Amino acid sequence: MGDSSRLEKAKALYEEYKRKKDKSLLDEAVKLLQGDDSVASLNQLGLIYTELERYQEAEEVFRKALKKTKNDDDLAIIKFNLAICLFKKKDLTSAYEILKELSVTKNVMKVHSQRLLAKVCLAMGDIKHVDEARAILENFDEPTEDLIVSYIYLARNGRREYLKKAIELAQFLGNKRLLAEALLSSEAEEDLEKALELFRELKDVKGEARALYKLSFYNKDLLYEALQKLEEYGEGTDSDKVRLLNELYKRTNLVDFLKKAISYAEKANETLFLARAYVELSKHENEVENLRKAVKYYEEFISKYF
Repeated sequence: MGDSSRLEKAKALYEEYKRKKDKSLLDEAVKLLQGDDSVASLNQLGLIYTELERYQEAEEVFRKALKKTKNDDDLAIIKFNLAICLFKKKDLTSAYEILKELSVTKNVMKVHSQRLLAKVCLAMGDIKHVDEARAILENFDEPTEDLIVSYIYLARNGRREYLKKAIELAQFLGNKRLLAEALLSSEAEEDLEKALELFRELKDVKGEARALYKLSFYNKDLLYEALQKLEEYGEGTDSDKVRLLNELYKRTNLVDFLKKAISYAEKANETLFLARAYVELSKHENEVENLRKAVKYYEEFISKYF
């Protein structure tokens, strides 16, 4: 079988995989392409390795292909595919650098690169890059769910002017989950009640608990209901329960809530919280023993992070 026919067969297997999600088809395609150093075959092999989550091998063959081609269109396509690989590999900085270049130069992948760059910026998760994602996405004619995500993030991090935009866009696109998240970013009781209603409709117990927590500042009885929801349905992490129990303790000064928070924190290995919690517990009982535990957890925290 000639090289071109091997490549066509590998492409057919790749397309069949996308329909059937049978990874044995990809393994078969890899065997066909190995040893073929043509640019097209290397690019296809990189795509397949990416699907197989063999990201290091994918990166290597994409970079090899980049060294072999001088065609501008091929260069843009391979760089874009490499950026996808790096994004999935969680190498966000490298993906960002490639996509930034593709997004500002004239090439066949410019628009695709801008959309993926926005996703990378959101994944980076800091205000500077999320705001960059927002600016990119606002330039497109059709609004996207990623734009809502950027608005919600910014609204929750001091940019309150984006809260209304997040709510309105989520309503426009009919995305109830993102609408619930947008409403949850509000401090208005009416918005929080709407968020609670939506989370219940979506059967999102963790979201419901988060809404109950925020509403508990208007009705303190709802905080305990939030905790009960998480425990009843086995939803939320141990850390989620630590936060709720600690808040219950601070509002009621009932030691049982503090002790229960400590038990969940021990499961989650939250050493800094445990150090502080045992100092607090020492004010109520077993002062020497609880202070000794506090010191132990402070030492663990310091050795782990410093």
